[in-house]
Amino acid sequence: MKTYAAIVCFTCLMAAPLMAQPQIGGGTCSSASLNGTYSLTLTGRDVNSTLTFSKVLEGIGTATFDGQSKVVFSLTNNTNQSAGISQTWSGAYSLQANCTGTLTLAIGDTASFSLESYNSGKDYLITGLDGTYTFTGSGSLMPAPPCNAGQLSGSYSFNGPGYPLRSGAISGANNISGLLQFDGRGNLTANWNVAANGISTSTNATGQYVVSPSCTASAAVTDSSGNVFALQLVDRKSVV
Repeated sequence: MKTYAAIVCFTCLMAAPLMAQPQIGGGTCSSASLNGTYSLTLTGRDVNSTLTFSKVLEGIGTATFDGQSKVVFSLTNNTNQSAGISQTWSGAYSLQANCTGTLTLAIGDTASFSLESYNSGKDYLITGLDGTYTFTGSGSLMPAPPCNAGQLSGSYSFNGPGYPLRSGAISGANNISGLLQFDGRGNLTANWNVAANGISTSTNATGQYVVSPSCTASAAVTDSSGNVFALQLVDRKSVV
């Protein structure tokens, strides 16, 4: 039996497809435009001298903006060296009238980001770097707590990239897509497909999930071979 960690972001409400990026700007933003708790998905990568990936990070959690200048990231991070690591990073941010600005972390990590807010402050984008990774990230305003398992019900599709590992070293790249089905009572059925190295493999798994009052969630599913997959999830409002 093997244990795996995965990170998933989902929307609690049905969202319409976005055919183009929302307009940013209009001279209406300030630091107060970002105020509250938002979802956060974060991807970090680093390449070595041969221009191949040497380090990767996939994180999920929340970003809390105080509406003035302070920000706190609460994350669960997976890297090619470790999985499921809880971390708290904090620092300061500012937004100009055109809805662009900066975000700087000083505690937990030292990093600098470009920051953009859109959709009337309900969504944001970040790009930046620290001493190890080049980052991209995004998030949306979270629902008002408390949340519970009954609010997470139905079928949700997902997709994303991944990295097979060999003794902690990145040995390739893959892509995964699938379906998570929540019954609203804590039971989860998962079906996904992984494409890697010209081969496609399918997995079916079942398990349980828990939704916290703060609208984050975790799940554990087991496939027919006894492999256990640990999932971390964040609930966020849809963007229409």
